Amino acid sequence: MRIAFVGSLPAAAVFPIELVREHYRRGNHPAPWVQGLLPALAATSGFKLRVILVQRAILRPCLVERDGVEYQGVPYHLPERSNIRLFHLPKSLVYRTALRQFQPDLVHAFGMETGSGTIALRSGFPVSCFVQGILEKLYPLFPPRALGEVAAERWCESRAVRRIRWFVAENEWAREWVLSCNPAARVTLIPHSLRNDFLAKAAPTYEKRVLSVGGLTRIKGMDTIIKAFARIKDKEAKLCLVGTGPLMQELKKLAQSLGVGERVEFTGNLDTERVIAQMNRASVFVVASRVDTSPNVLSEAHAIGLPVIGTKGGGIPEMIEEGLDGYQVEVDGFEEMALRMDHLL
Repeated sequence: MRIAFVGSLPAAAVFPIELVREHYRRGNHPAPWVQGLLPALAATSGFKLRVILVQRAILRPCLVERDGVEYQGVPYHLPERSNIRLFHLPKSLVYRTALRQFQPDLVHAFGMETGSGTIALRSGFPVSCFVQGILEKLYPLFPPRALGEVAAERWCESRAVRRIRWFVAENEWAREWVLSCNPAARVTLIPHSLRNDFLAKAAPTYEKRVLSVGGLTRIKGMDTIIKAFARIKDKEAKLCLVGTGPLMQELKKLAQSLGVGERVEFTGNLDTERVIAQMNRASVFVVASRVDTSPNVLSEAHAIGLPVIGTKGGGIPEMIEEGLDGYQVEVDGFEEMALRMDHLL
């Protein structure tokens, strides 16, 4: 069986660096669905697997194999913003050519919210799709300046979820959303894959540190974490926020205004090794998303051995057993979150 995969993956994670434009060479790491799922699938199934990446980051056509998985790179020259505004039609045409050369029995799309489901449908091959972020749920949380592009993506998502027949969902929350849009769909529940590094390199020291990993955006709720941290009783504890995003300066100002600026560290993006190092130092891991399907970082923190605090946004409650491996708090509930931080510290 031949399976092609369409999804977002940094080119620098899989291709020789000389084949990647210099601007795209830093801050890239393989997505969990590559590191955790595809090599294992290649080793156990005997299927021929190919990930096709059509990106501006790629300098020239290339094909490499890693851990039994083929990665095909195809240069793309239009700005991504133009592609989104044209409902992914330009990129779909490039993908269709590459897919027809491979002749897969199935095209598996990783998500609809970035156009992967739409692109896969236009290939003409049978399509299955993994449910990632759900734009219908996320739409109210985007800044006004982004709503035009998000509206185009949302239209593509709405059309794709109604036309694709087979889905993989990580939890019941995502499954119920698919079936509410497409009652005839067949949806299989499979929790997301976990990179073995987080189990193999777990060595927690449980310092007085609170940790969160994610984009510095309104969706991820990093402001709630800072507000909660400013209210904890332990004034020696530190807060570490790993990630970058448009709210970086705003969040730094918030920390200063609440009197905890000196105890809040903003690291920017870190590679997997350094994320694991930060997790091994922490005592508490926090996910404050206002909506989230099934955050990989929560499973990674559990693999290290950290108790977690997570909001009741989206599918997060299905990942936390209250009082056993963490606590659930209301979305934006920073006072309750502060109490849980104090308890776990």
